[in-house]
Amino acid sequence: MDRTTLPSWVSPAPLNWGTTERGKLSADQWRVLYTIHLPISLIAMWSGGMPRYQEMLHNFMYLVIAVRIASSRVIDNGYIEVYETCITKYLDGLKDLYPDASIKPNHHLSLHLGDFMRRFGPVHAYRTFAFERLNYLMQQMPTNKKHGDVFGISNHSLLTSV
Repeated sequence: MDRTTLPSWVSPAPLNWGTTERGKLSADQWRVLYTIHLPISLIAMWSGGMPRYQEMLHNFMYLVIAVRIASSRVIDNGYIEVYETCITKYLDGLKDLYPDASIKPNHHLSLHLGDFMRRFGPVHAYRTFAFERLNYLMQQMPTNKKHGDVFGISNHSLLTSV
């Protein structure tokens, strides 16, 4: 990851992702990790390996393509059809490669995203990355979690300043 040159508009994922010290990643950091860093690394590690690794890589790349299309700022019916094909192949592969894994509600919802893109246009207009950022900022605000002390401002200080 440290040897990858990213465009100036892409914020890099932290080098210590997945560690306790790092904590949670933002939605944008996950997107960069899954659509840039992991494909580069996994292709290098798995492309010439055992058949199972190659199957896992192909399956993962279906997810990468689907995420890249869903993150696009411009969309048309051709891209939507490719998205639907890739997300379906990814989920089918998930069931085949990892039979003990369970299909989650988000997996099911991803199958409906093509319909949303047809009706409402590119996902960037209504996705939640902006709200993820707001949630992150709110989590950084100090509070002692007592009623009346929101964002570090107590009711008493509000009343005395009026």
